[in-house]
Amino acid sequence: MKTGQFCFLRRIGFVIHTGMIRRLAAGLIVAALMVWTNCALAQQSYPLLNGEVLTGEPVSFNQQGVVLKRPDGSFSSRVGWTNFTETALKQLGQNPKAKPFVDQLIEAEEEEQAAKKGTAEITVKPPPRIERANLKAGIGALFSSPLSLVLLFFVWAANIYAAFEISIFRNYPWPLVCGVAAVVPVIGPILFLCLPSHVIIPQTTEEMMEAHYTAQAEAPAAEIAMAAPAESAPAAPAHAAAPGPSHTVFKRGQTTFNRRFFETKLANFLRVTPSEADKDMVLFIKSSRGEHTGARIARITPDSLHLHVVKAGASHDVDIPFTEIAEVHVKHKDS
Repeated sequence: MKTGQFCFLRRIGFVIHTGMIRRLAAGLIVAALMVWTNCALAQQSYPLLNGEVLTGEPVSFNQQGVVLKRPDGSFSSRVGWTNFTETALKQLGQNPKAKPFVDQLIEAEEEEQAAKKGTAEITVKPPPRIERANLKAGIGALFSSPLSLVLLFFVWAANIYAAFEISIFRNYPWPLVCGVAAVVPVIGPILFLCLPSHVIIPQTTEEMMEAHYTAQAEAPAAEIAMAAPAESAPAAPAHAAAPGPSHTVFKRGQTTFNRRFFETKLANFLRVTPSEADKDMVLFIKSSRGEHTGARIARITPDSLHLHVVKAGASHDVDIPFTEIAEVHVKHKDS
């Protein structure tokens, strides 16, 4: 072998030998770093919620907690996962054996923090509120709101309806009463309610009463003129005296037939024993069910009356509704 080739081979061997040494040194350095890292990780400190700090290497993991190997070689009692702080749990989570137990607690804490953060970010917007009415506005404030205008209209309409009922009750023309109520609400119907009922007397009755009063005025003069012949003449029968106002007629349309009418206008016929002046008077009632004559009203209800009728020596009560009555005559039993 030549000297040049030998030198060349020698150089190659030196290079290879040097490279192997370098690789070996690098491997040793990496191993040392790994051992140092494992020792550093093994000897980490884990703070607890009560303020204590555990230092050592985690060696046993289960659902209840973890056991640490202290630097002096002794073992701690099993510490529950809920006793560690969030930082300690994250450190323990780097160990694959502890990760399944630690992740559940870390996720729950993160959800709570997210919920708190989300709650803190909620901004409450005040709802729109109706403006309060001005307390110093007075009565004019009633006409400033659509709702108050509607309520006032209902009160005004009820006022007119009340006036209509009062016109029927007091027997006044309803256009008059309702017109006054529309112009003067509330006060107008009250005034008509305080007035006495308007009674329309038929023309025939007025003529009879006028004739009766004329006859009474002329009776003294006639008695004086006939005094002398009357002394020699026989006494006249009692029934030949001048009759009084013996016939009064009440017609539908001019009179409202109801319980109040009979209790006020014809109260004498409600007595069991009539007075001396009315003992010969009877009621003649024309209705859609027929014509009935009786001397007494036996019973009266809000809707009808029961007239005591005597026919052929037999008596019975006839029920006559107010709505079916057309005319009521008050007359002498012999007329």
